[in-house]
Parts: sequence; C-alpha cells; structure tokens
Amino acid sequence: MAKYLKITLLLLVLYLVGFMVFLRTCSDEKTLQAALSSHDISVNVPLHFCDSTRGAKSWLWEFGNNDQAREREGTYIFTEPGKYRVKLTVDQKYEKYFLVNVSDDSPLKEQSPFITIHGPQTALQDEYLVFKSEGEANIWRWEFGESGLIDSREKNPIYAFREPGVYEVLLTTDKNHYPARHRIEILPRYSDNDSTDVLSLIAIDIKSKLQALADGKAFNSNYNYMLSRYLCNNPSTLVVVNNTKYNDFYSYCQGLKITGKSNKTAIERVVVDTPGDGSTDCLSVIYVIQNDRYKVNQNDPSHERP
Repeated sequence: MAKYLKITLLLLVLYLVGFMVFLRTCSDEKTLQAALSSHDISVNVPLHFCDSTRGAKSWLWEFGNNDQAREREGTYIFTEPGKYRVKLTVDQKYEKYFLVNVSDDSPLKEQSPFITIHGPQTALQDEYLVFKSEGEANIWRWEFGESGLIDSREKNPIYAFREPGVYEVLLTTDKNHYPARHRIEILPRYSDNDSTDVLSLIAIDIKSKLQALADGKAFNSNYNYMLSRYLCNNPSTLVVVNNTKYNDFYSYCQGLKITGKSNKTAIERVVVDTPGDGSTDCLSVIYVIQNDRYKVNQNDPSHERP
C-alpha cells in the first residue's frame, strides 16, 4: 500500500512540475511586449516598430517580403501596396505576429508629376510653336500667359506669342492636382538683317509645296522635293491636320492631290518639328492647319453660290 502511495505522490509531483512549466511558458509568451506605430499605412511612409520585452537579448523582425531587421526598434518603409504579415522573434524562441495593410495613396505619389510639358525654352515673337502634353489625361487646359484665359483645350496645341517677354505656360488636366509649368522666353521678331529661324523657313517652304498640291499642280516634283529635302525619304513621317487628324506624309499628299482637282483646300499654316535629340536633322512631325475654301467663302456674306 505504501508503495502505491509513493508512486501516486511521484506522479502528482511530476504533473505539477509539468503544469508549472507550461504555465511559465504561456506566461513568457504573454509578456512579449512589442508594437507597431500603425497597422494601416501608405507606401513610402515610415512604419515604426519597437519591442520592450523584459530581459530580451535578440530580435528578428520579418516584414513579409523577405526584408528583415535585427534591432530592438527602428523604422521600415514599404514600397509596394498589399497586406503583409510582420513576424517578430525574440531570443530565437518567442514569436508575435502583426497584420499590416499598406495602401498606395501615399502623399509622395499624389504629388508626383503625372503631366509634364514639352516645349521650346526660347522662341521668336509671332513664331508658331508646338507644345506637347506628356502623360495620360482626358482634358487639357492651356494658359500661355498673354490673355489670362484658357488659350487652348488641345493636347498638343500650336501657339504664337504676340509680345516679347518671359512667360510661364500652365497646363491643367483632369489628372494633376496642380498645373504643370513651363518657362519660355520670347525674343523680339527678327529683322531682315537677322539670322532667321531655320524651322520657320522650312515650314514656309513646305506650306508652299503643299498648297501647290492642293491647287492641282504637279504631284511628283513637289512631293519628291519635300520627301528628299526635309523627310530623309521617309514617307511615313507623321502629319497632324488641324490638331485632330493623324496621317502619314504620303497618304496626306495623295489626299491633297485628290482634293486639288476641285481646288478647294487652303493651307493656312504649317509648323514642323524634329526629334530634338540631335540624332537626325529630318523632320519628325508636320503640323498643318487647313480650311475648306468653299466653307470659308460660304460664311462670307458677299459669297453667292453659282
């Protein structure tokens, strides 16, 4: 009987010791003192992490994207949105988990320049200039600084400054919170003794050749002249008509040839542009403003239809 009593007491002691060890382990896990500054944060915004577990000697922070830190406290920046399971291991034994939601509406992203302006930095008074909006948008409002009003709603407008001076061009779209800005200096128009702008002279020459095609003059001589002299024999050079229609140079000239039979198209203005990277002197874009002579004359009260 005494023998069984001793065995029973021994088992009871072992049970109590095991139970106390279990409680101690649970107690140690519960005393893990760690925290994050936020569980909802934006990309590129610092997240502060800290552990104050008593007696801790080592730390391993794992941020759920293969990045790690081994400091008691510090800051970390998530660069991609998503949900991350942050894990802290203290003394290579105790663990704690945090779920962090990282959104993509960071202040840095909101302030990034979605829309930029590509245009000349200097130009001449009354010189027709091409301004380009670079970036995705659906609505464009250009202010060139002379009128104090919105001067154009085209994506890539053509504009001529009437007075010399320094102007700040503003472009507002439905995608940017603040206007894109571009500074340009307008010099007084040149006199007969000044060196003229090369692109302006090219535009004048091309305008005369295009008008010749629109008037039904010889096609091959005028077309080949422009193609070889200014386009490096590239018939696919882009032609933008009235800021809305896009065509290749050959097809556009063929269209002028067809309408030239009725002598109805008037070439009002031509502006040319090069790639701008110094790689070639060939034109990359030809902008044409043209009108239908018949429609223009229709608006004239003195015009009578035959």
